[in-house]
Amino acid sequence: MDAIIGIAENKYTRLVLVGLLFLSLQTTIFNEMRPFNVCLQVMLLLAASCGLAKGSSTGAVAGFIVGLLYDFVLTTPLGLCAAVFALVAYLAGYAHSFVHESTWWSRSLVASAASAVGMVVLPIAFTVTGAEGVLTLQIFTAVAVVSLFNAVFSVPVEILCRWALKDPAPVR
Repeated sequence: MDAIIGIAENKYTRLVLVGLLFLSLQTTIFNEMRPFNVCLQVMLLLAASCGLAKGSSTGAVAGFIVGLLYDFVLTTPLGLCAAVFALVAYLAGYAHSFVHESTWWSRSLVASAASAVGMVVLPIAFTVTGAEGVLTLQIFTAVAVVSLFNAVFSVPVEILCRWALKDPAPVR
């Protein structure tokens, strides 16, 4: 029984559950809702927010988990999104470590920049692995739209990530 409770209290278990919720939103609502013909990337937002919430090292692990969840529904090579999302989460946590006094807008700015990096690296990674027609001029529109969307919603998603990735209370 203690093993089951230990699994339920694990921060990465909570992250997987939150990630599955975001994955369902990504593959349904946000797959159909395409402003400027761009698919909004809430999974990338979740990865960047994990980095902001818990720093670069925990964020990288969380970003890898979130990317792996996304990889399971894509037809791309397994682990490609996981590697890119780990990089995005690491960069978000690392870049934010240089901010002296954290504000909501500095967090949004870092999430936006990390999302922009992810939106540039992802098509390059797809092209390197053999996908064709992914790296086009549409990337500039995609970077702008996804960065703006992720900047707007980064603060509430970061609060959710902070809850999901909190360490369990010590046992007395």
